[in-house]
Amino acid sequence: MYTDDSDDGSDDYVESGKAASKSRHHHRSKHKRRKTEQGMEFSNEGPHPDVSFQPLLDQVEYLPDDELFQLENSFEDVIGDSLSEYILARKNQMAKDVDRDDFGVLLRRLTRAEITSLINDHSDQVGVLSVPEAIVLRKLKLERERSRAALRGTNISASPDGVVEGLVELTDTQLNAETVEALGNIRKTSYGNSFISRLYGNHARTPGLMHVDWDTNTPWMNLMEDIREYYQLLHPNRDPVVETRSAIMYTSLQPSHLPQVHDILSRSFWQGIDVSDSLDYSPEKCTVVASYNKMVVGVAIMSSPRETYITYLAVKHGWDSSNIATTMLYLLITLNPGKDITLHVSANNPAMLLYNRFGFKSEEFIAGFYDAYLDPESRASKNAVRLRLRHH
Repeated sequence: MYTDDSDDGSDDYVESGKAASKSRHHHRSKHKRRKTEQGMEFSNEGPHPDVSFQPLLDQVEYLPDDELFQLENSFEDVIGDSLSEYILARKNQMAKDVDRDDFGVLLRRLTRAEITSLINDHSDQVGVLSVPEAIVLRKLKLERERSRAALRGTNISASPDGVVEGLVELTDTQLNAETVEALGNIRKTSYGNSFISRLYGNHARTPGLMHVDWDTNTPWMNLMEDIREYYQLLHPNRDPVVETRSAIMYTSLQPSHLPQVHDILSRSFWQGIDVSDSLDYSPEKCTVVASYNKMVVGVAIMSSPRETYITYLAVKHGWDSSNIATTMLYLLITLNPGKDITLHVSANNPAMLLYNRFGFKSEEFIAGFYDAYLDPESRASKNAVRLRLRHH
């Protein structure tokens, strides 16, 4: 159903429709719903598959060459029932191309029809375009030519340690020998300082990224800054310790998070908590993990998209009182719109105030709800309150 034989899907439809209406004819028989094997294949050529209308043209291949039939039956009447299937297939394919950028914003790749339309609308404005607009227009033209040539885009990303290796050996004898030697001695370049980062972004792609927070300042960050400043006072002759502050990344649960997530949950609730099965129940909708430089600092988990019951929400000590729990709860609610969300919380847990701010209302008080889980010496109340956020 998907091929990559053309440049513009909409243009192909118009031209194909004209050709079919002139040279081919259709009859209302069993051939109307026939789907050829050619129309159901997936083409591996080209970076962006699109819907092919070849099966529609095959359907009008065996029509009687009758002028009366041509007058009484239009091309729209013939393909009307089948066209909805192709529109649905195109919609589903475009939904697969939706992704989030480094800041958690939903993006979709432009279709070939949209690229061609933008190029045609702005080609006569080259002299009045700003530099960024001209660069974007040039990239769109390049993307169109790659599609025509059935070339796949280059997929370059940073290595796990954040460096780019393998500089090209310089052999030009006209270059300064000392410069060539100095460049040759550089075996690794940090990703942030590499030319690749200028092309593909300042940081490597993060799986399941939902939100990036550069503004939050936590007690742990302040403590680390105080330690570095105190160390510099004790050792004034040593080079200052410089550490670039990173962002707090909010992502869905990944297998690499599990050891740290289990540690946070065992310290916040009780021993033996295992949330590995959350990876099997739509983690992109039911889990939120906050991390800072690969250190997990918060986690929020919902049972499933159908039940929408929050099982755990916890923040690492030293990272509390920094709106991390607020952000995780907000993301969980927005990932499951229009659904009632329920949870149980200990009767003396300060998180009760957080849930109230989001509109959760108490439904039931359950005595001894946590008797089987909490340590007898725990300060947390064994009684629980059932809360619900209603959307209906």
